[in-house]
Amino acid sequence: MTLRRLAISFFAAIICCLPAMTRLAHAIEMETALQGAVSILPSGDRDLEVNLGLGLFQRPEFLGAEDYKTSLLPLIDVEYRGRLFASTQRGLGLFLFDTGNFRAGPRITFDEGRDSSDYDLTRNLADIDPSAEVGLYFESYLGWLRLKGDIRKGVGGGHQGALARLDMATAIRAGARDTLFLGVNVTAADQSYMEAYFGVPTARATPQVPAFSAKAGPRDANVYASFVHSFQGGMYLSIDGGAGRLLGDAETSPIAGTLDQVLTQFYLGTVIGYRF
Repeated sequence: MTLRRLAISFFAAIICCLPAMTRLAHAIEMETALQGAVSILPSGDRDLEVNLGLGLFQRPEFLGAEDYKTSLLPLIDVEYRGRLFASTQRGLGLFLFDTGNFRAGPRITFDEGRDSSDYDLTRNLADIDPSAEVGLYFESYLGWLRLKGDIRKGVGGGHQGALARLDMATAIRAGARDTLFLGVNVTAADQSYMEAYFGVPTARATPQVPAFSAKAGPRDANVYASFVHSFQGGMYLSIDGGAGRLLGDAETSPIAGTLDQVLTQFYLGTVIGYRF
């Protein structure tokens, strides 16, 4: 089998399985939370770059939740000729524009939704179904600065809103095999998304959770750090941690409440993986 046919077959299998894998990996915040596993750029000397890993991740049950959960995470990240990628973390995408230090193109990601019965403050609200999100994605490398961003829109069921995210990070070499990434990102959303996740319709309001209309605006901002140690033979270990703060109507929504431990949320994760 030729490399081209192998790549096509591999991607077909990944694409068929990706929605289920992404749900398992809680991909709603994967791109923010586990940066280290995909922060090291592919070598570029192979047509097909594969990154497989398994990790452990602790995070809030959903944005604004008081309770945390720990999950075992699969990581599958495949890139073909620096153009086409399929990933449990990055979604499905195609870089149509590539200048070497800047590339951009369409992308499909997934939102896991919310089971409202999992949290007391949302128990009387409607569930938010999982959904696909389609949009545009870019990466840019300007010396010490890495910029990433996207605009995406929910389709089908789910929130049906639009979001935009900008991420900035820098890499610090701590040794021949060790790299530290420090970054910050901010996400904004339209009214449809904010109403779905942070609004409270009058018909579903309770004395504990009064009616609330969430408007478009900033959703959250995060700071994060990722440490990556590369072993010989393609193995690596990444450790990721960060903190996020709800903003705008996400912060003032009665769903999030006023407790500082809810408005400021933390995540911690680690991945052991293999690149080839």
